[in-house]
Amino acid sequence: MTTQHFTLPRRSLSLPARAGILAGLLVVAAALGGCSVTRYGQLKAKASDVESELKSEQRRVVAMPASAADKDARLDHLTGLRGMLSAANIGLSATRYAIPEDNRDLAYDVLEEAYGTIEWNIPLGPSEPKRAMPARFNNGALRLD
Repeated sequence: MTTQHFTLPRRSLSLPARAGILAGLLVVAAALGGCSVTRYGQLKAKASDVESELKSEQRRVVAMPASAADKDARLDHLTGLRGMLSAANIGLSATRYAIPEDNRDLAYDVLEEAYGTIEWNIPLGPSEPKRAMPARFNNGALRLD
């Protein structure tokens, strides 16, 4: 006894049709993926962006000639911002576990402002006025009281 195989006729899709299907699938995937990002995830991404920007500026300043008048002051400024970024990152990680759920949104708001302030202050020179850290994140400590 022999078995017969039934196959459908093969039709290939044109290139524009394939591109349209692929674009549609990408839109659906992006829409579904975008819905699942938590506030924590958004802030973690922001922290990563700020860190990349800070490292880039530090590399730029380190590459300046040693005779540059404000090189040391700029490096000190960037080192201080790095300390604040580390404190904010610790606060972000601790928020998920140490802050009661009813205060978490406030903590995330404060940390979001802290990341924005750090980012704002990165390109400023030593003599330029700096934006102050949020009052609830003074001296690198998250205060929600």
